Amino acid sequence: MMKKTIYLASPYGFAEHWKLKLLPEFINILESMGARVLEPFDRNSNVDLSKPGWANKVAISNFRDLRHSDALFAIVNGTPP
Repeated sequence: MMKKTIYLASPYGFAEHWKLKLLPEFINILESMGARVLEPFDRNSNVDLSKPGWANKVAISNFRDLRHSDALFAIVNGTPP
C-alpha cells in the first residue's frame, strides 16, 4: 500500500521556536500514522526572500504540493491564523 501524502498547513513556520519545537511534533505524528508529509516552510526554505518574485515562487510551490496531496491537515490556531 502506498503512503498517503498530507499537506501540512500551519502558522508554525513563521517563528523559529515554533518551527523547531512544534512542527517536528506534528510531522512525526503524521508520519507515524503512515503518511508522507509535505510541510511548506521546509519545502520553500531554498527560496531567496530578498529577490523579487519570491512570493510567486512560494505560491506556485505550495499550489503544486496541494495538487499532489491526498489530504490537507490544517492547524488554524496561532499567529498569524
